[in-house]
Amino acid sequence: MNAQVKPQRKRRDGQATRERLIQATVEILSREGLGAVSTARVARDAGIVQSGFYAHFASLEECVVVAAEHIGQRIRDSIREGLSLLREQGVGDFELVLSLYRRLLTEVEAQWQFVELLLRYFREPTPLGRTLFSIQQSIRDELTQHLVAILKPLDIPDGGRPEAAFLADLMVSMLLSSVQSLRWEPSLNKELVLYLLTVETLSMVARTYDWMTEKGYWPKTTEG
Repeated sequence: MNAQVKPQRKRRDGQATRERLIQATVEILSREGLGAVSTARVARDAGIVQSGFYAHFASLEECVVVAAEHIGQRIRDSIREGLSLLREQGVGDFELVLSLYRRLLTEVEAQWQFVELLLRYFREPTPLGRTLFSIQQSIRDELTQHLVAILKPLDIPDGGRPEAAFLADLMVSMLLSSVQSLRWEPSLNKELVLYLLTVETLSMVARTYDWMTEKGYWPKTTEG
């Protein structure tokens, strides 16, 4: 009995230590960026000796890759939660769009060091670069899929996916530019930034619909 319990407990303890190492790496990446990550720092923050790091990861890069995947999942979860409400209530709801941008802006601000890491390295042909590229694509796909669902009632050709993907790119671009502006101008009113993001997005969607239907690219919705 005891002979069976001990290996199970050892595996659980090993998994718990691995999770602490991942979480420590996530926190360092989020707060300070890649340059602050080292085996000594990660091990110290996780509460183990440095030599113990290699019982759980073959290299520092492997640990960073896993931590990056965790951060990417956190961002995707935030997008999913915010856009699920828009799918239920409709993209024209000003307060919901404002709430979505507040959620995303807060998440990107909290993960800015990671966002900079992603933008800097996602094209590199390394394990980290490939992971970052995959994260970038999955975030784009997540946003695009929700926007396609929101546009579905308009009965747009091809399901509106090309337009949704382009709108997703524009939203991400505006969001990143907004966070940069807030970092460069600390006294900039964040509520104003959120308001302008919301107004521009709703206006852009409305103008796009009017133009596409006027030109005959999209069918006009019928009343009643």
